[in-house]
Amino acid sequence: MGKIGLFFGSNTGNTEAVAYQMQEKFNELQSDLVDVFNIGGTTPEQILKYDYIILGIPTWNVGQLQDDWAIFLPKMENMNFKGKKVALFGLGDQNGYGFNFLDAMGILADEVFIQGGTVFGFWSTARYQFEESLATEENGEAFMGLGIDQEGQASMSEERIDKWARQVKEEFGL
Repeated sequence: MGKIGLFFGSNTGNTEAVAYQMQEKFNELQSDLVDVFNIGGTTPEQILKYDYIILGIPTWNVGQLQDDWAIFLPKMENMNFKGKKVALFGLGDQNGYGFNFLDAMGILADEVFIQGGTVFGFWSTARYQFEESLATEENGEAFMGLGIDQEGQASMSEERIDKWARQVKEEFGL
């Protein structure tokens, strides 16, 4: 079993592809570091086995959760994330949905905070163009996780994933 459990939801395969890219990057830094799971087939107990957790979610339509995460989110109300280190990444389309860019990641981050978890891996909002997002921290200068836009900035994704993996590994203390 790896040290980090990465849990994603994906309708189109984009978030799944990013999850496996992340696994590859983390495992380049340290072998067998990350285990990957689809949230659609995951239980709360499986997530809580890990002290280091990465959650990946795309934002759908106008700020909505991906289908599997929409089903799983109510289960998080009974999960104790106290002592867990959590990082998040979200996929969104800043050009087409700039008024709710990465909102699903913000909704998920809020639930982790409510359940006592600590969120790591904040990522600068510089180099993104959007109007509003529930995924930004209070001053709006950082997302509460890595933002990926495969629609408008796909050429930046690999570099962002690489830098973020290094950042999170260090912040997790691994």
